[in-house]
Amino acid sequence: MGKAKPIEIITPPNVLKAKLGGPLSLNSEDAIQRAEQALENLADEFDNWLDDELCRLEAAWDAGRALNDRENQLTAVYGASHDLKGLATTYGYPLITRYADSLCKLIADEPLRQIAPANLITAHIHACRTAMRDEIKSIDHPIGVALATELEAHVSKIRATQDA
Repeated sequence: MGKAKPIEIITPPNVLKAKLGGPLSLNSEDAIQRAEQALENLADEFDNWLDDELCRLEAAWDAGRALNDRENQLTAVYGASHDLKGLATTYGYPLITRYADSLCKLIADEPLRQIAPANLITAHIHACRTAMRDEIKSIDHPIGVALATELEAHVSKIRATQDA
């Protein structure tokens, strides 16, 4: 074997800071204000987007209501509910997030999907639609909280029987 050639390490310059206009901080007040302004500018669309998500959830449930193939049919309902859970609070409806989270817990996996009562799935979906229709945007709305608590209690009982 011949002699080893010397190794040269070239470190390219980091020009990212210069391109972005200087150092950035995760706590940059300016960036936070711009993000909040962008959300405010989009707020008029939130109800339309939320309605689209609710329609998707309702369509998934309408398609799967017969429950001939619970695993596949409720997978679509779970996906739509999971998306709704992630978006509703951002769109100004924290109770819908709570209802959708409860529905996700009800149909989280195949064994639960086999025993999930259709009327309880429907109740969750109707709760979401009602909260939007009545513009219930407060996390402390007394009827909305009572409904969420009741739905969650039913889901907890079903999950407990499945875990036993």
